Amino acid sequence: MRVILIHGFNASPEMNFHPWLAGALRDRGFEVVTPTLNLKSGEELKLPEIVEDMRRQIGKLSGQDIILGHSLGGLLMLQFLEAAEMDGPPRAAVIAASPWIVGNPALRQLFIVDFDADVLMWKAREFVVIHSKDDKLVPVEHGRKWASILKARLVETEGCGHFMDAEYPILLQTIEDLAAHPHEYAPGQSLMDDFGE
Repeated sequence: MRVILIHGFNASPEMNFHPWLAGALRDRGFEVVTPTLNLKSGEELKLPEIVEDMRRQIGKLSGQDIILGHSLGGLLMLQFLEAAEMDGPPRAAVIAASPWIVGNPALRQLFIVDFDADVLMWKAREFVVIHSKDDKLVPVEHGRKWASILKARLVETEGCGHFMDAEYPILLQTIEDLAAHPHEYAPGQSLMDDFGE
């Protein structure tokens, strides 16, 4: 099973929890992909180029993939899912400490303007939103909004802030739990059958 870790703004795969989580997952037999994205302040952010760079570094998605995006990386993950080539929808998409909206005009283009939740929620078999109640950069209400829109499982933590330290066992545990439990994916399964008896 493959895990893809998407870093946030002014970050890299060598920062925050990414090195620890990538190493812990590899120790458990996961293939891990950690794309490096051009997401730095002072540089022009060109969303189509960033998404294309993600496609080049990640390749085609499959039903065996779990993708986790941290902070603004969660928004890029959703943009990527809209454009990605897939053999099947990934096993799960995990959003950690991602904002619903930001005030910084330079970052607004990273947000999905014409975002259709009814379409996007079919781009992964399951969505999980992880957000800490003490996040001072992105209040927990943002995570609750994403969970509501994406019909995601919401995991609210205490004491994790904006997930910028070296280790967060909840992230590893969530990925291991997702990998250990197959998800029955039947498009339209929850819809009422107008033609049934």
